Order: sequence, then C-alpha cells, then structure tokens
Amino acid sequence: MDTEKAHAAYMVLHKRLSIFKRLINSPAYQNQLVDEVDASQSTIYRALKQLEDYNLVKKQDGMYAPTTFGEIVYTQHERTDEIVRTFAESKRLLETRQEIGTVLDPSVARDATTLVTGETRLDLVYEYLEEQVSEAAKISGVVPTIFSAMVETYLTQTTANQLDAEFVFGRKATEHVKTNLSDEFKTLINTGNFDAYSYSGELPMGVVVITEPVKHVLVVIHDDIGVVRGVIDSKDKAAVTWAIDWYSKHEAESTPLTLS
Repeated sequence: MDTEKAHAAYMVLHKRLSIFKRLINSPAYQNQLVDEVDASQSTIYRALKQLEDYNLVKKQDGMYAPTTFGEIVYTQHERTDEIVRTFAESKRLLETRQEIGTVLDPSVARDATTLVTGETRLDLVYEYLEEQVSEAAKISGVVPTIFSAMVETYLTQTTANQLDAEFVFGRKATEHVKTNLSDEFKTLINTGNFDAYSYSGELPMGVVVITEPVKHVLVVIHDDIGVVRGVIDSKDKAAVTWAIDWYSKHEAESTPLTLS
C-alpha cells in the first residue's frame, strides 16, 4: 500500500472511529451496530463499506471484525491522539521562539508528565528537575543552560559515587560554567563520575535521559533567553531511544570541557 492510500485508510478509520472501536472489542453483525452505535442504518452501511474498501475490517460469516492492518492503524491512531492531546493541553509549553518543532520527537508526549510555567510555579518546576536528578544513578544530557542549584546535587551524588553523569553544554552554558562555576566543575570532573563536553552551537532545548534506575526522558523547553517554559517527563521507550541518540549526536560533535 502506497503512502497516499495508507493515509486515506488512516483518515477513514478516524472518521469511522466509533464503529471501529465497537468492532475492536468483538465482531458484530451490521444490525447489532445499528442498535449499539449512535448512527443510522444507512450510516452504518456506508461506514462498513468504507472500512472494508480500505482493508480495515473484514466480513466473515455475516459478522464484521478488524483486519490485522486495521488493528495496527487503530493502535497508531490511539498513539497519535495521545500525542496531540498532550501537546494541546500543554500548548503554552510550546509557545517559544526556540526552533524545537523539527527536532522534538513526538514520542516524548506518550506516557508523559508535563509541567508548564504559568500553570505550575517556576520554583516547583526546578524542584521537580532536582528531584529527578537526585534519584538518578546514571544520567546524560544535552543542555543549553546551567541551573546553579542543580550543580550542588551533582556534587553530592557524584562525590558519594551514587551518580554517573555526562553532559554536553551548549555555547552559553559553557561560558557560564567557565565564568561562574569553574571550581565546582573541576571538583565534579575530578570525582571521575562526571564527564563534561562543550558544544559550539546553540541548543533549542534541554534533553536529559536517565537510564538508571528507571529509564525516562526529561525535555526542558526554554524561551530564547534561557528562561524555562516547562518540562516534559516521558517514560516512552521510543522517547528514551530518541534522547540517547540526541545525546550521542551532540557528544560526537563536541570537545571535552576544559577549565583553566
């Protein structure tokens, strides 16, 4: 099936979702659907024909049931619907001039917790981030800014051999470390549990992946002057994979952070 037909099938399922949802539970006769779905007999007839034409349902022994292809399209529809709803509910989070649209993987909106400044106090957003770091045993990240309060948590955890961390810092973050936090980062690096890299370019958002003890991704979205707009915390497997790749890509394009 080519892309155009696959997209058309997806749209047919979306249009006939109430009927397909009934069939996903168990096969049904046409007259059952008339009784159980809030639609006329002619509407049910047209819907079933459309669903059949696009191989989303099949008729066997007079009953209609989803095809394997239909079940796959339905699963993807549910995932897409969840992503759209999550982003719609957190639309203030996305109101930034940072260019996140082409790089933020949609999977981060699945199985996600979102905190948006303006709806949640900024100090509570920072508190949430600090709590996630303090509970981590292994963490890596690509960040455009440094939260000074978090550095103390890194120092405590790495000194106690409770945290293995590696970070890529964007240009502004690197400058901030060298100007204001040089001694702290020398101590961090000397623990042997903290690796730091400098990336010469700007970064549109912070992406932190915690791989131990529980795999999840923290996406920290900023405005263009570095003020945090909010955070998305996702446990979706695809989001974790994307975040690991995001880190690896930037680490490969970075150099070890040097402090005088």
